[in-house]
Amino acid sequence: MTETEKNPSGQVSENTELGEHTSNASINYIVSEYNFEKFMMMFILGTTGDAMDVKMNFFFTFWGLFNLKKKSKPRVGKVPWRGIPMPYKRMATGIFKKRLKKFGIEDVKGMLIEAVESGNVKLYPCQMTMDLMGIKREDLYDFVEDPVGAASFLEMSEGSRIVSL
Repeated sequence: MTETEKNPSGQVSENTELGEHTSNASINYIVSEYNFEKFMMMFILGTTGDAMDVKMNFFFTFWGLFNLKKKSKPRVGKVPWRGIPMPYKRMATGIFKKRLKKFGIEDVKGMLIEAVESGNVKLYPCQMTMDLMGIKREDLYDFVEDPVGAASFLEMSEGSRIVSL
């Protein structure tokens, strides 16, 4: 049995015996770290959401904004072993990329661009962080949305979920 109603944000919800499904809902992520792990979390969630036709907004602030720079090359930030010197962390990034290729993921950036072009994934740089760090719009990938402030991000997230990565 299903029942349809509007939630406070005006989105149509369908209540079923298995739970609640909200159409037109989005999931909104805050990306605040610049490392390979966080970038890959964002990539996997974004491309999976795109495949499921879920609207996903990613807000990049503080160090996370560096993931959107044209010359971005995030490295593994944390490894499960203590005292690993930096060269081995770089090696860990390469190992991870080789493992991704075994899963058929060779062009991470290309797959992300496809998700953005589908309209399901939007990548928003934080305007205040850009101003604080002297980052210009032309420093960012072309497929990134225009910068927004925190208030704009919160407004677009109203009635939806917000997750911090």
